[in-house]
Amino acid sequence: MHKLLVLYPPPADPAHFKRYYEETHLPLAAQLPGLLSSRYSFSVEGVGDASPYFCIWEGEFLDAASMAASIGSPQGQKVAADVGNYATGGATILHFEVPGSSRTEPDPKDTFLAGLAIRRDMFGAANSDQVLQNATDFTRPLQELVTRYCFGEVWTRSLLDRKTRSLLTIALLVALNRPNQLRGHVRGAIKNGVSKDEIREVLLHSMVYAGVPAGVDSFGHATEVLKELGLE
Repeated sequence: MHKLLVLYPPPADPAHFKRYYEETHLPLAAQLPGLLSSRYSFSVEGVGDASPYFCIWEGEFLDAASMAASIGSPQGQKVAADVGNYATGGATILHFEVPGSSRTEPDPKDTFLAGLAIRRDMFGAANSDQVLQNATDFTRPLQELVTRYCFGEVWTRSLLDRKTRSLLTIALLVALNRPNQLRGHVRGAIKNGVSKDEIREVLLHSMVYAGVPAGVDSFGHATEVLKELGLE
């Protein structure tokens, strides 16, 4: 396991920092490819003396390579460029390997947790947890496989960011005529930074290759979700 720490000194405008950080920057950082989990705190106390830090963010990656690929990805560049919008004092970035966590092949438990983190981020913690909790002896192996293999092993790969994977997934679901999955992944795509206009374009593009009926139906399914989200 590899960890990334971002340490922020006191900013010129603490109220703006907190508001912008929680409402804008954290959702952006949550889309970093390969990010397994993250946490942050404004309750930073010093020992003996006052803490030199106003905020600390911690992110976990499978290894140093996946962290480096994430930072160098288009999404990583967006996150880095956004820091100046709230952190007037800049930021100190550290990374380190957790002792004893290095392994050649990822532990199946790690890929399951990585997949669960992505499912929760894309589709909401309550919804994702409920799906697993409602699984029966018959369906539980399916849900565990989807979480571990689909999201934990494929969606975490760093060469494509999550926004790109969402666009590809929508196009494939249009072609396969899978309305329930399509509605879910339109919702997930919005969380992954895809705009309403980009969803429209990928539906139009898919219609050319998958057929007009598939395109018409898909616009209807996507519209339902966008209305639920207050975007249509």
